Amino acid sequence: MATQNNGATKRPRVLFVSHETTLSGAPIQLVHLAGWLQERGWKILVATPDHGPISDMLTGAGVPTVVEPTLLTDLTHAWLRERSKEFDVVVGNTIASWPAIRAAHLEGKPALWYLHETLVAVRLIRAIPEMASALTMADLLVTPTQQTARIYEGLTEVPIEIVPYGIPRPPVLASSGSERVRFLTLGSFEPRKGQDILAEAIAKMDGATRERCRFKMAGRVLDDAFYAELQSAVAGFEQVELIDALDHASALTLLNETDVVVLPSRDETMPIVILEAMGLGKAVISTDVGGVREWLRGGLNGLLVTKEKSKALALALAACADLPEFVQQIAAAGRRTFERHFTLDRLASRFAELLSSLDQRHEERGKKDDVYQDWIAQFDAPSPATRAALRRELRLLPSHPLISIILPVYNPDLRLLEAAIASIRNQIYECWELCIADDASTDPAVRPFLEKAAAVEPRIKLTFRERNGHISACSNSALALATGDWCALLDQDDAFAEHALALVAREVDRHPDAGLIYSDEDKIDENGVRSNPFFKPDWNPELFLGQNYINHLGCYRADLLREIGGFREGFEGSQDYDLALRCVDRVRPEQVRHIPRILYHWRMVGGSLAAIPDAKPYAKEAARRAIADHCKRNGMPGQVVPCPENTESHRVIHALPESAPLVTIIIPTRDRPELLKRCVESIRARTEYSPFEIIIVDNGSIEPETVTFFRAIEQQNVRVIAESGPFNYSRLNNRAAAKACGDILVFLNNDTEIDDPGWLTEMVSHAARTEVGAVGARLWYPDGTLQHGGVVLGLGGVAGHAFPHIPRGHPGYFNRAMLQQNCSAVTGACMAVRKTVFEELEGFDEINLGVTFNDIDFCLRLTQPGYRVVWTPYANLIHHESASRGHQRTRGEQTEFERAVDYMQKIWGAQLMHDPFYNPNLSLNPPGFEIAFPPRWFKRESECAPISSRSQLSPISAR
Repeated sequence: MATQNNGATKRPRVLFVSHETTLSGAPIQLVHLAGWLQERGWKILVATPDHGPISDMLTGAGVPTVVEPTLLTDLTHAWLRERSKEFDVVVGNTIASWPAIRAAHLEGKPALWYLHETLVAVRLIRAIPEMASALTMADLLVTPTQQTARIYEGLTEVPIEIVPYGIPRPPVLASSGSERVRFLTLGSFEPRKGQDILAEAIAKMDGATRERCRFKMAGRVLDDAFYAELQSAVAGFEQVELIDALDHASALTLLNETDVVVLPSRDETMPIVILEAMGLGKAVISTDVGGVREWLRGGLNGLLVTKEKSKALALALAACADLPEFVQQIAAAGRRTFERHFTLDRLASRFAELLSSLDQRHEERGKKDDVYQDWIAQFDAPSPATRAALRRELRLLPSHPLISIILPVYNPDLRLLEAAIASIRNQIYECWELCIADDASTDPAVRPFLEKAAAVEPRIKLTFRERNGHISACSNSALALATGDWCALLDQDDAFAEHALALVAREVDRHPDAGLIYSDEDKIDENGVRSNPFFKPDWNPELFLGQNYINHLGCYRADLLREIGGFREGFEGSQDYDLALRCVDRVRPEQVRHIPRILYHWRMVGGSLAAIPDAKPYAKEAARRAIADHCKRNGMPGQVVPCPENTESHRVIHALPESAPLVTIIIPTRDRPELLKRCVESIRARTEYSPFEIIIVDNGSIEPETVTFFRAIEQQNVRVIAESGPFNYSRLNNRAAAKACGDILVFLNNDTEIDDPGWLTEMVSHAARTEVGAVGARLWYPDGTLQHGGVVLGLGGVAGHAFPHIPRGHPGYFNRAMLQQNCSAVTGACMAVRKTVFEELEGFDEINLGVTFNDIDFCLRLTQPGYRVVWTPYANLIHHESASRGHQRTRGEQTEFERAVDYMQKIWGAQLMHDPFYNPNLSLNPPGFEIAFPPRWFKRESECAPISSRSQLSPISAR
């Protein structure tokens, strides 16, 4: 990358592209950032499609600008591609600048996309497929808030940096005083900004209080009807003034002349006006939208109210009117927040670092993109020899089940539908039928297209519905055509891998009692480029209630589908999820089979959930109803709600038993009273659940402070049990468990700290379930990164933690760091288990595993009688790992560790290499969840392996 070299600092030449030149937050942020860089000698050019107020501000800051009317409308991106050749880095400002990202990609230039939009972005991406694909082309996304970042995390694997907004310190202007409290709202007049809610709040205020106030609402009118209604709403209040146009300088003057800035918005990212208000030392009232709630601490540096709650807003207004000293306090605290987090120097210096590192990111990303393509070439794409071997193997199968592919269509893109049909006709396994139901398409080209396809391929069956009935009814029409033993589901714009049905047929032969079979999947764009492989776990019932990971490829025994009545109407958008949930009700866990191969390619097109998680919002509501029905059918009382960290996914809040069981919290310790005190006090202060008791197991403490602390807590109904001798974690916990009064035991390290009031409620809600053996929590390091996200067998050796050191808010692999799930094991640093189950297994192994791996061994023994191990992200603790004993290892400890490793390999060797909840296509090298070269299935079996004769044939009739 050719860069400006100014001394030791290399500064890339930067082309900024902005779709907007009006006075709003994102363009103003661009002015500040570009001006800061220009002032420090960077070569900058800002391109816009028109001239507006921002253009004048850029010119005033000395930033070169250029106006190009075709900037964002020319789909060939000719101007952008040509100009980007003069620069080292392209920066798109706002979601609408997606053509800049595509142009940079086409020219091989590093690209940074500065994304401010929240819900509006999802709507735009749904409408513009090219925008969705651009999200995969940037080298780095930058967002101003965690909430904004979470929106885009579900759309792309491109890394995201969170850089809070920053502005110059606003000028403090002389202003006249006022006996009345002055409130100001700045923002365009449109429903999103919520001025109508503020008007309702003003109307709800006590008349005398309102009389002591003055309200100004100022901004551009973007919605004439909204503005007219607002005028009518405030017409009766002489205290309210509407100002329908102003420049930035006038806005700053208004800010200087106010006491309290009010933000009543329904949707925001992080409004610049809040930063300006804080910088001027003005108090702030805001709704809890976007990133605002990440920075405003209600009652400390501002007032935070629930959005669209005019009564709550009225109370906040009244508090500011009645308590001038309180207003001054939160204003001063807000000013301190500004100085610490929102200065321009802080923002721009971080941006400078990111821009300077973009070339390296670009190179690394190119290598990463190549990784999956290399994996496909080496292990996924069948070679001629593999095809021949599969055909030989298939001929030797004792039966050849007919597989019916269910394909509902409605106004399809015929080019993509043709590709979908071709993917079926190209199958290595030939015993199939394609059942297509058209849902009364209005496109006249659809029927002749389908009839022509059926004319040349006798295995295609057609039915044309007279009336549109939506996806469930249409799928049932296709299902009615099916005569096969198995049914596989296909969407109209997706594709099967050519060996998909061959591997399904082989799985049916190997597991003739299977009821449901699913595979791994990836995404494919409109150019046929594959990406984003989803390597799934084997059957994971807990995870399946959080996300429909079965999805594609999904194959079902035909008689099972008929038994449940096919697809249910009323669950459109999640009809496949509901179908799978009703099927798993009727089969045993071992009858749900997983083929760890990429057998399905999910097309990324506009409106497809493959490209945009929120493309079908009704699907989420239908999914939660389907999950709730499943829970009810299976006697699991509880509530189904959106996952709080990712609303595309789901959470089941299991109900506690009618009589809350007593919990015994067992904490082994040795000296370090400050650790134990923090642990015990956090339990007492931050635990909502009751009843519980605490047992401290003392392993030979000698410090006087420890003894003093023991005496103090024994006066508070905490039992202290003395267990001398060498440290043996298993023995200490076993002794305490024997003396526990609780029905549920929680084993807890003394170097943990409660971070979540609901932690014990959540753990008990799972531990009390008869099918669950052990429950683990989500543990965080003190620096806010993840310590424990469940255990992966074989990771780094015997076992390792999932997702170590990812930051809070990071979803992990396909949201798994945010969802309840089954694991092979969880850490004993915080583990809940029913006492009866613990006694059934005779506790931890204190003979062979006294110090390490005892928790892993215990969990593996739990699964033998059929108990599940559950990890939940809804019980959060801080873990100051090994603080009381220090980090391993001394020479003696190393010897003990190696002995434990040998024991685990001897007893559990096979399981350690084949964790059912960790896909064999994922690497066992830490930190895990990266593509394995080679995949472990490649090592243990060959596509060419001959099929063995079987004495028991599948009950499915052979064809």
